[in-house]
Amino acid sequence: MPKKQIHYMIIGNGDTGNYAAETIRKNDPDAYVTIVSAQPTHYVDHSLLASFLLDKQDIKKLYVHPYTWYRDNRFNLRLNQPAISLDPQKHEIMLAHNEIIHYDKLLIASGAKPKLPEPLARYENMLTRFCTPVDLLKMRERLDALKHVTMIGGDCIALHLAGSLLKLGKSITFILNEYYFWPMEFDESVKQRLIDSLIKKGVNVISEDITMEIKSGEKGIDVHTKSGKVIKTDMACLTSGMVPSIDFLRDSGIDVQTGILVDQYMHTSIEDIWAAGECATVYYPELKDYRQTTGQINAQYLGVVAARNMLGEHKTVTLQEPGKITIAGEDFITYGWKGFSIDI
Repeated sequence: MPKKQIHYMIIGNGDTGNYAAETIRKNDPDAYVTIVSAQPTHYVDHSLLASFLLDKQDIKKLYVHPYTWYRDNRFNLRLNQPAISLDPQKHEIMLAHNEIIHYDKLLIASGAKPKLPEPLARYENMLTRFCTPVDLLKMRERLDALKHVTMIGGDCIALHLAGSLLKLGKSITFILNEYYFWPMEFDESVKQRLIDSLIKKGVNVISEDITMEIKSGEKGIDVHTKSGKVIKTDMACLTSGMVPSIDFLRDSGIDVQTGILVDQYMHTSIEDIWAAGECATVYYPELKDYRQTTGQINAQYLGVVAARNMLGEHKTVTLQEPGKITIAGEDFITYGWKGFSIDI
């Protein structure tokens, strides 16, 4: 009797999803693999987004795999088709255009989306994001007119972006107040070292203050803080971290806290469903506790672990080695990021 072809379905076409798909194909050549993505573009290296501001390279050079890679590996790639609901009992995912897809084993690798602090929700249309290739293209279009950029919050994306903007001769103000999902070793002493290092790089730093209001100014945008400061800027960039992109799991029955709760094998509370990457809150035996995962290193590693366990292994997650960010000669430990320097 011929072996049953298993349908592995992966929600998410980022680091986690692609590493998982590649692992499945290497170990099960006959498997049917579907990758569903809400994004309109192919898998890109998001760690390079800020670097692409420095030149006019074709955005397609950010693609990690060409379309032919998916074809040659027999992956059924579904771009621009977000999942909107999950029925674990029927093993079915519904896509935004109401198509229903049946799976045998499911990996949720839907990643994360920018966090919008509640006090700033009404100003969303005045805030700039920098998380996707589309965001990169939009910022490129405005670069010549930009003289000053205000970073609201602080995360590794913001620091990397600041490095590129400084190289382009732009002035920057950091309002360091929202440390959501900051994947760095962070306490008061680190915070002060970070502030001092940014100041050495010529960045205006505002700390112990929060953004309260954003208004259209005479020539750009006025950012008002709680203490009464007004920063006149050309762009207000929201960089207050990320939150798991898991809205479609509402009513699915999967256990969720900040992210999807998974055990040390990346298995969710429901049979035949795993989760990995920035959408997951992972139990680490070394910590005897759960940790929200961030960054490219974790995303790739956890995608491989999840895939191997979907294939029938029993691989336990371990903490990955931290990376390093260098600012004005000072090193800062970061978790999940490979690391970079804004001094070069």
